[in-house]
Amino acid sequence: MELTIKELADELSVSKTAIRKHMDDKFRDTYTIKKGNKILIKDEGVEVLKGQFKNQNEHTESEQPKQTANQLSVKGGDKQTALLAEQLEDQRKQIDAKDKQIAELHQLLDQSQRLQLDVQNKLKQLESQGTSSVKQTIPESVNEEDHSEDKIPDSYQPSNARFQEAGKKKHWWQFGR
Repeated sequence: MELTIKELADELSVSKTAIRKHMDDKFRDTYTIKKGNKILIKDEGVEVLKGQFKNQNEHTESEQPKQTANQLSVKGGDKQTALLAEQLEDQRKQIDAKDKQIAELHQLLDQSQRLQLDVQNKLKQLESQGTSSVKQTIPESVNEEDHSEDKIPDSYQPSNARFQEAGKKKHWWQFGR
């Protein structure tokens, strides 16, 4: 019975492209028939392609590294559950260790924050003591000096006062002048 490339690809669990790569001109002349726009592969050709993919799978399996414990456990039912239980127990131990580390880190962070707060309070106390001693060291004569240049004379009027005196309202275009 002849198969299409798609049917053979589905049967071998490979792609149509993989089948086409194994079909050279000599293979097509010998093992294929063309019906309309479909290429049908004869039974002999199907067996040849199955053999090629079987050989290819054997080569890739031998080239793969050794199987991990999980892959081996899939083969045996009791072994699989025992291995999974062991892995689960290991993971629980790891989680417990991480929880302890997190608790210790929270405690250290809390201590650090308390120390920082104490340092800030002491710094404020020192600053308040320092400013009071600075005030005491300033001579009284400096505080009592007359700063006449700092005072604004009574005759001073703001720049818009001339408009207010004249009874005029200052318009928005006059503020730039």
